[in-house]
Amino acid sequence: MTDRNKNLRSPFSNRTSNNKTEKTSNIGENDTNIPKSENIDFSIEVKNSFNKDKVNNHKSNIHDVNDEDCKRIASFTDKGEKIKDRLYTSSDIEDDDLIDNLGSNDNIGMKQVKNSSARKRIYRVFYIRLFYALLLGIFGVLMQCYFIILSDSNYTMGDAPLKDRIHEIFNELPPYLNTRTINGCILFLLIFTLIRFGLFFPFLLSVTMFTRLTLMLSCFYCVRSIFIYVTTLPCPISTCQPLRNKSLFENLHAAYLIITSQVYECTDLVISGHTAFTTILKYFWFFYDKNVYIKVVIFFYCLCIYAVITISRFHYTVDVLMGYVFGASFFLVYHWILDIAAKRYAIHRSFYAKNSGYLGSFTDRCKLHNLFIWLIGNLEALDHRLNVAVSYDKEWSSFCPCKPVNSKSLIIRKKSVNNEEYYDFSEHFYHSYAGNGTISLSTIKYILHKIKCNRGIRNKN
Repeated sequence: MTDRNKNLRSPFSNRTSNNKTEKTSNIGENDTNIPKSENIDFSIEVKNSFNKDKVNNHKSNIHDVNDEDCKRIASFTDKGEKIKDRLYTSSDIEDDDLIDNLGSNDNIGMKQVKNSSARKRIYRVFYIRLFYALLLGIFGVLMQCYFIILSDSNYTMGDAPLKDRIHEIFNELPPYLNTRTINGCILFLLIFTLIRFGLFFPFLLSVTMFTRLTLMLSCFYCVRSIFIYVTTLPCPISTCQPLRNKSLFENLHAAYLIITSQVYECTDLVISGHTAFTTILKYFWFFYDKNVYIKVVIFFYCLCIYAVITISRFHYTVDVLMGYVFGASFFLVYHWILDIAAKRYAIHRSFYAKNSGYLGSFTDRCKLHNLFIWLIGNLEALDHRLNVAVSYDKEWSSFCPCKPVNSKSLIIRKKSVNNEEYYDFSEHFYHSYAGNGTISLSTIKYILHKIKCNRGIRNKN
């Protein structure tokens, strides 16, 4: 200690004639003479011990249950135990890309992305999943086209069409009710949907939603192919010329003509594909957008499409009804399985059921159902999405629409009426993979940022 520090006077002391300090204020009965430096060290030790006691209190509040799920859930909660070295093994974010981030509210388990390499790996993961979905979509479309050709090969031109009540009401058709009108209306709805959820949604959620749409349609086309082939219905238009099964290259050319609507398929009837496609797009608006007025407009617009499909004799009425039921069922079942997969991973850190067989619930007993949960969870990279959802990065608005971004935990603790603790899923948990229904400009900003970066690189070169 220097002479200057020796001459400093403590606020709790006075100087005597012998240049010695005496205590002049009594703080307690057992007070002792404490210099300023020792007082600072003592206060730091007290603060550290208080913080340790605070963390220990959080630990002691957790029920002492021998259940690994409680430990896994604690890593996703705001006030759980602090897990320093426990990172998600299935994620592409490595140890050197993450740092612990304990805020003023002692949010436990929050991580922060330290560099952009982790983001690039996450983007690459979602792009690869989108590529897999596109491959499945191409397979589903080609499979449907091939089975349509096989079904048309079993059809004889001139067969009497089936009796249909709606067709009997509208005997004479207006000239504008044709295949081009139907395809144009559905194409307009598709473009409008892609613009809304592609440009005005967080970027990674937009990629995921396009992946979901492709997976649902590919599964639907595969199932519909079987229905088309097993039963050949006569065409509502008796003058239709059916396609014939020929060589591989000729069938591929016929598939191209079917996809581009250059030919009319006579037996492409069972479960209207146009109706199911329109229904899936409509449900995207119903479940992913909170604007009520747009939902009403989309609802009546889709009703008009259904009516035009039926009245134009493009399908039988029963085909349109089955198309609506199948389209809605595929959308709802897919998202039901998606919710189960997300909740399983948030609790068990795995897509597999904890209690397989007859030890678990009805959904856990079915192996095929568990297989679909595992497939959807991996095809959507849901494990990576939930792992990133617990990271704290205010600048990554392309991932989550929450404000501030990723600031909440996935699982929160609540108390029942009997003062018993239980776990519930937070709003951020659902927003991380389903959005919050609001309009976000983060994707447009991301695209403009990429354009500026590319222009800057070109100018330097």
